[in-house]
Amino acid sequence: MTRNNMTAIAAVALAAAMSFWAGSEFRKAQYDDVCLDLGGGRNPGQYPICVVEQQNAALWLGPIRVTQNDVVELEIQRGEDGQSQVRLELTPEITSPLAAFTEQSIGKNMDIRIGGQLVNSVQIAGAIQGTNFILALSDAQAEKLKLLLTRNTN
Repeated sequence: MTRNNMTAIAAVALAAAMSFWAGSEFRKAQYDDVCLDLGGGRNPGQYPICVVEQQNAALWLGPIRVTQNDVVELEIQRGEDGQSQVRLELTPEITSPLAAFTEQSIGKNMDIRIGGQLVNSVQIAGAIQGTNFILALSDAQAEKLKLLLTRNTN
């Protein structure tokens, strides 16, 4: 190959690379949808379709997320000292990972969050077994938990 041929091939390769880069930069400038919505970009009617799961509408027991679908029954009671207690009955599908987590975390702390807000951090003394347990909460926390985890039957 002659030097002129090598120069021409290099120039064509450089032009192709620059064209590719310029095209990708142009595409980025045209992409104005802030949602990652099943492929992104603009949608019919110029309306973005956003799939957003509300992470805070739940009870978090450490890394275990408890939602309305996981609750069989929720009842607010009063303890002997007058403190609000929330008795929860959960489905076996959520109590199984909760039992496994608490069993391997004995002696460690577990954060309890309601609607994204830390309400308590407790030391795990033993694994949570079964589908029923009681959380001691303030009146406001108990009511917030009831609102988050009780299904509307209207």
